[in-house]
Amino acid sequence: MRPAFSSTRQAAAFATLLLVLLLLPALMGRSWLPPREQIYSSISWHFGSYPYLHQQIFEEKTDIDIAFMGASHIWFGIDTPYIQKELSRKVGHNAVVTSLGWQWPGFDAVYFILEDLLRNRKVHMLVLCDESTTEAMRPHTMSHRWFRFGDNADELAGLPMKMMMSYYSSAILGMPRNLLCLMRSNLPADLEASQKNFVETKYRAPNPAMRMGSLAIQLGYGFDTNFVAYQPTTAAQPSDVCLYSPETEAKFKFTGPRITSLQLYFARKIVALAREHHTKLVILHFPNIAETRSPLIPERECWPGLLGGDVSLVGIPPATLFEGMTDAEVLKLFCDSNHLNRNGQEYFTPIVTPSLLQIYDSEAKH
Repeated sequence: MRPAFSSTRQAAAFATLLLVLLLLPALMGRSWLPPREQIYSSISWHFGSYPYLHQQIFEEKTDIDIAFMGASHIWFGIDTPYIQKELSRKVGHNAVVTSLGWQWPGFDAVYFILEDLLRNRKVHMLVLCDESTTEAMRPHTMSHRWFRFGDNADELAGLPMKMMMSYYSSAILGMPRNLLCLMRSNLPADLEASQKNFVETKYRAPNPAMRMGSLAIQLGYGFDTNFVAYQPTTAAQPSDVCLYSPETEAKFKFTGPRITSLQLYFARKIVALAREHHTKLVILHFPNIAETRSPLIPERECWPGLLGGDVSLVGIPPATLFEGMTDAEVLKLFCDSNHLNRNGQEYFTPIVTPSLLQIYDSEAKH
């Protein structure tokens, strides 16, 4: 077998090149990176509403009354236009409500994207859901896009070295795209044409950018393309929704598994960031198929106790939400075991909206 290098000099040159590539995120620092405006617009709709995120973070300038942010539970589960209409009716003018959603959970994604959002816009109330996973001891799948060592290295100061190196590796993977953006800017975010080949084809959904970021999936359970519109009639009322407090604690059941140390690190940074910007933080429980008959609201953690008493936790007992419905009827509200489809979104949102607006009115409207 021929040797990899014909001379020691050639081997040394290769080693030097490799070392430069590995050190490039640290060598470039912040001043040599392209503006963060170049991050989101070029990410495909396959991975989330990133072109819409670009518009909402960098182009729109007005205050946001309520922002729903996070992975697919938030993206699929909230009928944002409905909440915007109800909040506008309540405050007497056109309210600003938006959903900023993407694929794959992780509090690290929420933190870094929220940091960009709050750097550019005032957000009065932020609604999240449980963004952690049992195995989430590694950076988010898309971290190579929005984590840049020159911008974000200081945010890792409390992490173990192994975790810091994982994020540094993400910065290495993202460096070629950042170098390319230095040579030429990305095309403007295309909010109409670019999503049609994926969002409309895979999910049969209207363009999220035209629905304030909400993805209303028109697929049946198991991503069945034979979607049938269905609006259940149940006894569930907005008054059945619970805001966690010592008085309502018995309505909740904290089931675990416990949040991983990496996800807890970024969850706490989200809370600190929200406090710094005077943003009210709410965690909303979304139902799934496995818990539909539970008389208690099953949540991984007691978020107000773990993150601070000013974090609100909201949910409705699934057995109450689905009371009177057969298992087959419940399935009509989901596209898979964990995510609501358009039927579920349009059923769930009006029930939880009054509680969210009450929190907005009492703690976020300023």
